[in-house]
Amino acid sequence: MSSESSTARSPLAFDAVLIDLDGTLMDTIPDLANAANTMRHELGLSSLPQAQIATFIGKGAKNLVMRMLTVDADPASISPELFERARESYFRNLHRVNGDQSVMFDGVISGLELMKSMGLRLAVVTNKATEFTLPLLERTGLAPYFQAVVCGDTLAHAKPHPAPMLHACDLLKSEPARSVAVGDSINDAQSARAAGCSVLAVPYGYNEGQSVQTLEVDAIVDSIEGAARWIAAQ
Repeated sequence: MSSESSTARSPLAFDAVLIDLDGTLMDTIPDLANAANTMRHELGLSSLPQAQIATFIGKGAKNLVMRMLTVDADPASISPELFERARESYFRNLHRVNGDQSVMFDGVISGLELMKSMGLRLAVVTNKATEFTLPLLERTGLAPYFQAVVCGDTLAHAKPHPAPMLHACDLLKSEPARSVAVGDSINDAQSARAAGCSVLAVPYGYNEGQSVQTLEVDAIVDSIEGAARWIAAQ
């Protein structure tokens, strides 16, 4: 490496931060549960508790729809036609309520501001579909903080595959070794690790109902602001 490139490099250990959306930046469960239970009602099924639906979050909308259908049915009994009816209903209803009751977690804006002041480049890396992610980021005022957004349908693979993290690194022109992912679930941790990124976990998200203490991460931080402080300390 030339002395010129070394001089230009940030004194921080990282150039970029890759942040999950649902359960990390925002508590979106109220809207997701609303849409999911409305879908069940339209199919003649009863509502599920919001806390139970929270354990279905993390691997994208299609996985959520299937989990909602197989709570009280054998997966083998779910025909492609029934699944498509359910998926259409869920997507239609989520468009109706997307962002209505979702709220940012404490420390998000202060953390993003701190990261921005440190010269870090930021991306959202989520398994949420593009058609819901971009409007939600705009509606909540989060969009201007991010130079890139990678969604569950951006690539052929979603988290926990490493491809979304690697793509975000490419978009931000950062090497994986100089990028840190922040998330709330095993999907984030496995994706980041496989991509060669460092990984931080927040303890307040969903993680499919499991404790983040079980995840292989570099640190558990209390908030996005806590993640910014951890990065600064490196």
